[in-house]
Amino acid sequence: MTVRVAIVDSGVDTTHEAFAGTRIATFAVESKGPVPTVGPAASGDGSGHGTACAGIVRKLAPEAELVSVRALGPDGRGSREALLAALRFCVREAIEVVNLSLGIDLPKASPVRPTDARSILDLYEVADEAFCQGVVLVAAGPNVATFRTYPGRAKSLIGVGRGAYSDPERLELAVTPDYEIVAAGLDILAPAVGGGERKWTGTSFACPHVAAHAARIIGKRGKTNTLDVRAALHSLARGEVTNKEIRSEAS
Repeated sequence: MTVRVAIVDSGVDTTHEAFAGTRIATFAVESKGPVPTVGPAASGDGSGHGTACAGIVRKLAPEAELVSVRALGPDGRGSREALLAALRFCVREAIEVVNLSLGIDLPKASPVRPTDARSILDLYEVADEAFCQGVVLVAAGPNVATFRTYPGRAKSLIGVGRGAYSDPERLELAVTPDYEIVAAGLDILAPAVGGGERKWTGTSFACPHVAAHAARIIGKRGKTNTLDVRAALHSLARGEVTNKEIRSEAS
């Protein structure tokens, strides 16, 4: 089956040569009323963050269809309301895999403030809904050990940490309060806005490696539940299934 992977991010530069022949639907969060909504939008990426993430998915899962949902501005920042609107849109549209290389960072040394608790609860509720609807939500964990990242901490989604791996196929199982799968996230060569590639570092760029693996699994098995996808990812990370076998299953 054809699998859609949503990139909830800063947008995607669909004119980049890395996406030649790739089907990419483009949407954006709009704040025209009291509640942000999501609608069709022109392609584009002011910061390059989303383009890099989409490029990583494209390399590892070239058969997937990409859906860009722009929730961040050119400065790489966005509101919590915009993030929620983008995630709710992806769940409502039943997009098979959602890559979320962003989140809310809070210091571990400080208690969660009431103003932050509401946003975290809302994000957890969306993550739970995604889980129940069979939408595989893959979210980046923190880049700094002294921070917590939400919703990447939610256990109804797949949280991702970064490793210094030269093999982009490599996954490792590391179940922690912050994430459960570790993927390559150091000096990752991925598309840059305007053409060409550059190196990117962070959990933001480890996350789409896992999203791509999830897309491969669903591409073989058809529409499946999130537990099955998670179990398959864990088997791969434990070395019970090889990367070659995963690739052949997704073809």
